[in-house]
Amino acid sequence: MGMFLFLRRLLSVVYLMTHPAVPVHLKVLPVLAFIYLVFPRDLWFDFRAFGFLDDFIVGGLLIGTFVNKGWARVLEAQRKRDETIPAEFRVINEDDPPSTEDTPPGDAPDTDGAPSSDLRG
Repeated sequence: MGMFLFLRRLLSVVYLMTHPAVPVHLKVLPVLAFIYLVFPRDLWFDFRAFGFLDDFIVGGLLIGTFVNKGWARVLEAQRKRDETIPAEFRVINEDDPPSTEDTPPGDAPDTDGAPSSDLRG
């Protein structure tokens, strides 16, 4: 179970590093975590289990912060995208004769070209 959660978190990091909604200042956090894990100077000397404890704490905090804030940015971008209203636009040239395919059913054009629902007198 623990390995599954670790792999899931690792895949989240890879996905969030490539997502355009995550800002660059957040993408620096996993890089800093990796540098801290690889760099030989730590808060504690890497001797037995206690030396690696600070690596797991600092790396976990940096990666956890990145994943939480990164997913918040991605979900906010998806919410903004979902709030948009898709629309179709077309240019109507007044010199062209009216076409029956442009009018919805029930709005047949009158003799002057205006739909019957038009309120012009």
